[in-house]
Amino acid sequence: MSDRPASMQREREGSVRLLGTAHVSADSVTEVEEAIETDRPDVVAVELDEGRYRQLKGELPDDLDAGDLLRGNTVFQFLAYWMLSYVQTRLGERFDIEPGADMRAAVETAESLGLGVALVDREIQTTMQRFWARMTLLEKLKLVGGLFLGVFGIGGTDEEPLDVEELTDADVVTAMMAEFRRFSPGGAEALIDERDAYIAHELLALRERGHDVLAVVGAGHREGIERYLEEPERLPPMESLVGTAREGRFSWYKLIGYLIAFGFLAFFFLLAMAGVRDGFLLRLFAAWFLFNGVFAFTLAKVAGAHWSSAGVGGAIAWMTSVNPLLAPGWFAGYVELRHISVNVADIGRLNEIIADEESPITELFGRMLEVPLFRLIAVVAATNVGSIIATLLFPVVVLPWLAADIGGVGAVADRMLAGARNSAELIWGLV
Repeated sequence: MSDRPASMQREREGSVRLLGTAHVSADSVTEVEEAIETDRPDVVAVELDEGRYRQLKGELPDDLDAGDLLRGNTVFQFLAYWMLSYVQTRLGERFDIEPGADMRAAVETAESLGLGVALVDREIQTTMQRFWARMTLLEKLKLVGGLFLGVFGIGGTDEEPLDVEELTDADVVTAMMAEFRRFSPGGAEALIDERDAYIAHELLALRERGHDVLAVVGAGHREGIERYLEEPERLPPMESLVGTAREGRFSWYKLIGYLIAFGFLAFFFLLAMAGVRDGFLLRLFAAWFLFNGVFAFTLAKVAGAHWSSAGVGGAIAWMTSVNPLLAPGWFAGYVELRHISVNVADIGRLNEIIADEESPITELFGRMLEVPLFRLIAVVAATNVGSIIATLLFPVVVLPWLAADIGGVGAVADRMLAGARNSAELIWGLV
């Protein structure tokens, strides 16, 4: 242990000063520039990750990896990100300033003075994935609905005016999350609390390396980060803040999907065990194929899909409708990418369309479908919805019509029971 005075030890360990800003406040830009020029710290730490930094510097290509949007829940995570982007853009328009201007000012001022710049925020992809995974199904529906319906009342009308001075107390993302905390504590934890801890870890590392740091962060994060800097022992382990978060252990969606798959296989198996003619089973399968295909194809076309994209989605819908791990929309989306290209600018175009408060919804939706990124998402979603509708309607619409050949739906049930008995007897005989 060193016998140096505590003050000298603190100098050796470095220091951290937090500057809380509003991401859409012109005053915050001025405050950031003045603070950096006055303090001249060793390092200016900013609430950015590598991707957002490169985007701010204009180093990222305009093209998006659209394939990523078609994997798993990434489409829905993107919708959540888009909603936050939209709200921030609208507030930036209201106060006549580019969203994120405070971070741009911090980076540009630091670099002009030859100071170091540290990127201390978690990757946005990780944050959005963990944010989405922590929410319940109802919360996810509310979030996506908020994008299209403006249920949060931010940036839509003048009935709820926002004072730019009030924004210095909480940045726009935190203002949104204050609403989310009411119905999604888990989502808010991923978007705010975990990032507070992550940023605090990064700042403590810089301080321990002896750097004097000026950290420019959203004002809504300042209090949480300060608590961790003052009491580092309260910090959760860094490994718990990174990586992919798992969805809840119990998923109604997956349960229903597996039940449908099991029911589909059991239905054909029991009828076969009951000795039902192959011709009936073949007609039944053909009807399943066509019914799913027509619905998936039709809704894909309504969403603006090309003929080939809709055709692929329709052709594979029969199989994906009984497999919860697949979706016809993914296949339709991949084919659609042969005809369109999506890029970052699409998000800005969508924000402009949604900001139109005078045009009717039908016109707005039509204009949104002209944006390649939205059309891709719409094609994926519509194809999946078509297959789901067909799966639910098949037992009550198509099956009674086909079952007339063997005595009606009641006769089908009797045959299934007979098939179950035959199966049991076969298994018992083998045992």
